[in-house]
Amino acid sequence: MKSVGDLLREADPLRAEVTSKEAERDRLRRTIVASADAAMRVQQPRRRALWIAAAAAIAIGIAAAAPQFWHGGATLHAAVRFEVRLAETQAAPDLLEAGVEASGNVVYLHREVVVTNDDIARAHVVDGDRPSSFAIAIEFTPEGAEKMRHATAAHIGRPAAILIDGNVVMAPVVRAPIGASAMITGNYTQAEAERIVNGVIKN
Repeated sequence: MKSVGDLLREADPLRAEVTSKEAERDRLRRTIVASADAAMRVQQPRRRALWIAAAAAIAIGIAAAAPQFWHGGATLHAAVRFEVRLAETQAAPDLLEAGVEASGNVVYLHREVVVTNDDIARAHVVDGDRPSSFAIAIEFTPEGAEKMRHATAAHIGRPAAILIDGNVVMAPVVRAPIGASAMITGNYTQAEAERIVNGVIKN
């Protein structure tokens, strides 16, 4: 005996085919919707991870733009890093080789820093040795002056290096103990000298 469904399909075969196709389309639609929903759930953690990574990159960029760290890890709010180190003309295992910008000579730096920006009381631009050249006069704090005297008194006849932003700009030979002040020469333009003067003082 035929079922009611069989009788209906025999009576209207086209209707049965349409109904079958509609059922197939409905099944496919449900599958697609379910897949899209699953994909959205997977993408949500990925989006959160991307936002976290972007925030971390911004934080790293801000940290890189912050004041530099030097000399024992102290944070100096100064745009230009200033150091004085004793130096030698001959290499030795514990010394650091460095070229001198003013002369092109090579000196060998002691690792210990004698004075830094912390030890500067005042700085100002003065006329240089050559026409249209300028130099920087540095005045040390009482503590800085004492450090300089103590270090250079035992270093007569050997160079003392002045570093600006890690570069040795000059390394004059110590003829007598250096105390309250120092002069940085290097055939600077007025703008260059003013930049150093404005940068070495901590804000």
